[in-house]
Amino acid sequence: MRTSRNFYSRYVKKSSYISILIPIGLIIFSLVFYFGRFDNSNFSNEFRAKSINTVYSITSIVSSPINLIKNGLESIYEIQNIYEENQRFKDMQLLDSASFQEIVSMKLKIAQYERLLNASNDIEFDFKTSRIVGDFSNNFNGTLIVNSGKKENIKVDMPVAGSNGIIGRVSHVGESLSRVLLISNINSRIPVIISQDGYHGILIGQGRENPTIGFVEHIEKISIGDLVTTSGKGGIFPPFQLIGQVVGKKSNEIEISIFENIAALSHVKLLNYKLKKES
Repeated sequence: MRTSRNFYSRYVKKSSYISILIPIGLIIFSLVFYFGRFDNSNFSNEFRAKSINTVYSITSIVSSPINLIKNGLESIYEIQNIYEENQRFKDMQLLDSASFQEIVSMKLKIAQYERLLNASNDIEFDFKTSRIVGDFSNNFNGTLIVNSGKKENIKVDMPVAGSNGIIGRVSHVGESLSRVLLISNINSRIPVIISQDGYHGILIGQGRENPTIGFVEHIEKISIGDLVTTSGKGGIFPPFQLIGQVVGKKSNEIEISIFENIAALSHVKLLNYKLKKES
C-alpha cells in the first residue's frame, strides 16, 4: 500500500512537471522560429504561424483557470462588501427601531400614569405652519424670522417646532412677521424631562454648540442616548414634545444633540397651546 502511494505521488509530481514543461518548451520553440533567420519560403512561414497559434492556444488553456480564480475572488470580495453594507443598513434600522420603541414606551407609560392619577387631558393643541424668511443666528444668539404675525393670531411664547421636535418659541410678534428664539440661543431656558424615568432639568442654550441641561436631579442615573422632552412646567411648552437625546455627561451638566436640523428648515409649526380652563 505504501509502495503504491509513493508511486502515485511520484506519478502526480511527474505529471505536474510535464504539464509545466510542455508549454514552456512550446513557447521557447515558437520564439526560436519567430525570431530565427529562416528563408521566406511558404513552408517556413506556414510552420511558424501554426506553431505560434498552437502555443497561443495552449497558453490560453493553461491561463484560463487562473483567470477563473481571479474572477471568482473578485466576485467573493464584491459579495462580501454587499453583505457588509446590508449589515450596516440593518444596524441603522435597529437603532431607528430602538429609538421608536423608546418613544412608544415612554408615551404608553405616561398614558398609564395619567389614568392611574386620573389626570385631565390638557395637552391638546393645533398649529400654524409658517415659512422662515430670515435666519440671524450667530455664535451667541439663535434667532429666526417667520412670515406670520398678529394677522394670523400669533402670540408671544407660542412654541415652535420642526418635523422632528421643538426648536424654540416666539419672542416677538409684529403685524405680519414674528421672531423665534431658538433653543440654541444663550437666553433660552426650557424645563425638560430626561429618559423614560422622568428626571427633570433645565435646557440651556449655548449658541452654536449643543445645548446643555443643568440643575439635573439624579444625574448619575442618566445614560448616553436617553431621550429629552419638554416637561410642560411653566405652561409655555406642551409636555412630552421631543427635543433631542443625551450625547455627553459631566459631573453637573448634560450635553444633548437636538433632533431637528434647524439650518435645513424652510417652514416651522407655531403651536397654539394653552391649558384647558374650567368654565
